Amino acid sequence: MSRDVLKYRHASAGALILAIAMVFASACDTPSEQASPTTAPTSALPAPLFPNWPAVANDFRFHWSAAPGIDLNSGPAVPLRAYLESTRLAAFAGGDPSVVYPGFMRSTPENQGPVANAGELFQLEYIRPQTRAEYEANGWTYVERQVYGYQPTHVLSLIPQGDGYRATVCVGAYSVYRTADDDPQKFFSTAADEQTGQLTYGDRDEIQVWRVELTENDPRVANAPAPPTAQQLGPMPAPVDDVFGRWFITGAGTALWGPSGQGEHIDTPEVRQQCEDAMPDDAAARTAMATGFHDGPPPHGEPVPGWPAETQ
Repeated sequence: MSRDVLKYRHASAGALILAIAMVFASACDTPSEQASPTTAPTSALPAPLFPNWPAVANDFRFHWSAAPGIDLNSGPAVPLRAYLESTRLAAFAGGDPSVVYPGFMRSTPENQGPVANAGELFQLEYIRPQTRAEYEANGWTYVERQVYGYQPTHVLSLIPQGDGYRATVCVGAYSVYRTADDDPQKFFSTAADEQTGQLTYGDRDEIQVWRVELTENDPRVANAPAPPTAQQLGPMPAPVDDVFGRWFITGAGTALWGPSGQGEHIDTPEVRQQCEDAMPDDAAARTAMATGFHDGPPPHGEPVPGWPAETQ
């Protein structure tokens, strides 16, 4: 299998990946449900191995866990999983809008863009991630490379709020790998700088803290399919159908939350410590995986909990 992966070339790969994560880069702001054929990039990657799963992630899997009392396989955790997986996959694919899961566009509002005026909400800046064209406008170019390894993703809390829920999610970036531009046999973590193999922002490179809010009662949702009735777990890395139902993402971010001038930090010391404690790998193992150059990526294993193999 080809070891090519998609990666942005920048002075600091670690800083770039963090920047992508900070804006939830992974989709596009095309309002239609289907990606425009003029915006989808031409790919030299091998064919995808699974439905709704991009070739860039053939050798990568999501591993989810949750705090006691949170059911990952039904209710609001299902659209939460689908939203976060979609955003990450599109980031890996460099802003390719075609790799998000079915229903993603219907279930998200258009991006507000960078906060510029008092009262604008930080959580709406890039609720749909930036496009490839936007990355290129910022001076980034890309090289097709696959991603490897696994991403530990822990739902720290999923709390009823108003007519919906607020989720705090810990994302382990340390075990997501790419290959170097100058040597396809040299692997490094997306948390590290490609030139030095070192972390730029320390533990914030290794683990990202995300907040997502969602509701089933947003009037912007139209023509939504019935939600899945079966438990959403199985052998597939991606859902074979639309699992969003009437759920709508009303806010998402990793830095500041709330209106301009009154924003609160999502990534507090207390939450960060809880996220570190929730990772399956201890601090020493995370740092060893996140730094330096390696002969191969971590084994990706099976998707956890995965998605059903058939429409349900």
